Amino acid sequence: MPVVRMTDAACQRLKAPPGKRIDYFDSAMPGLHLRVTGATGQRADRRTWSLLYTVSGKVRRVTFGLYPALSLAKARQETAAAQEQMRAGIDPATAQAAAKAEAARPPDTVANVVQQFIHLDLERRNRAPEYIANTRRLFQNHVLPRWAKRDVKTISKRDVIELLDQIVDEGKPVTANRTFAALRAMFRWATRRGIIDAPPTVFIEAPGEENSRERVLSDSEIAAIWTAASSIPYPFGPFFQLCVLTGQRRSEVSRMRWDQIDNQTWALSADATKTGRAHLVPLSPLALDIISGLLHTSDQWCFSTNGTSPISGFSKAKIAIDESIADGGHTIAPWTIHDLRRTCATNLGRLGVSRFIIGRVLNHSDRSITGVYDRHMYMREKRAALEVWAEHLNSLVNPPPDNLVPLHAVTP
Repeated sequence: MPVVRMTDAACQRLKAPPGKRIDYFDSAMPGLHLRVTGATGQRADRRTWSLLYTVSGKVRRVTFGLYPALSLAKARQETAAAQEQMRAGIDPATAQAAAKAEAARPPDTVANVVQQFIHLDLERRNRAPEYIANTRRLFQNHVLPRWAKRDVKTISKRDVIELLDQIVDEGKPVTANRTFAALRAMFRWATRRGIIDAPPTVFIEAPGEENSRERVLSDSEIAAIWTAASSIPYPFGPFFQLCVLTGQRRSEVSRMRWDQIDNQTWALSADATKTGRAHLVPLSPLALDIISGLLHTSDQWCFSTNGTSPISGFSKAKIAIDESIADGGHTIAPWTIHDLRRTCATNLGRLGVSRFIIGRVLNHSDRSITGVYDRHMYMREKRAALEVWAEHLNSLVNPPPDNLVPLHAVTP
């Protein structure tokens, strides 16, 4: 390890045998050395500035760069900076690796952070595919066109409010609320990851006035929809009927799988529900009859048009239901598929089922302290509730003779 009085002329003159390397140490700057690697074949000799130092009794090396791109003067400056780091208790090699990782990291633009949020938070936590798709669509349609290239750290509370106000001014108050919810979740995640210091959505209220839907179908409307669904071929006719019978979400019924059906029960894993909680749905005899009559167009999905994916295109199917109702001489007020879930829940209450069990049937979260510890599945109570609902539904579609006494409601 020769020690040399370093000058630019000396740096250019220093040599090493072909394929060998020699470290020439700078007499004026302890630890700084020029590693010369001799030429081999088509490759010319190579000169690299490095610093040898010790940390906790261990010899460490940090490399600064190639000579002459990094001059002697600059190499000495780098050495002086590294020595300052060591006096401050910082390992220069560790600091250099961290700086390189920071430089290699994609810039924290809103577009990049949104992409990371969807992948690292929503997809890794196995949120429902429909929820992930809706969240991605909100960002693509309403956030990224305005903020895609902006540094996420520059997004202020005022920016968020102005964005939401623009969406409301476009006549989309509900969309503004959904966008706000997506932004709030993303900024909270970015804060937890250390990308930003604090979420700019704090103390902002939902911007749009939103009327809670209260549409509950009457008995005659339920019967009309059920009868119309009976005339619609697989997969959409039975799909609508199971939505009515089970009270589960459209996305969950449409993605029902054959391997989820066992022992008169529909078992949804956590990744198959919107809430991210596993859920067991008892199947009434009427629901089992419908499932047993489904076509096996797919080895995986109970409802599929192509054999490889679950059904979609619900709006067209609903139009077919409405047209069938009209052809039968009936007229009902506008309704949505989600109204079927609300109607099921409301009728369970009418039939004497407690609100607690209705919540278990619908897989609503119980945020009380008792709910945290109570892991009982209430299968007997849920089965009794859905079976009495199926019996009532059947009585609406096929009214019993006047001389028969209807079944009494059970109270699970």
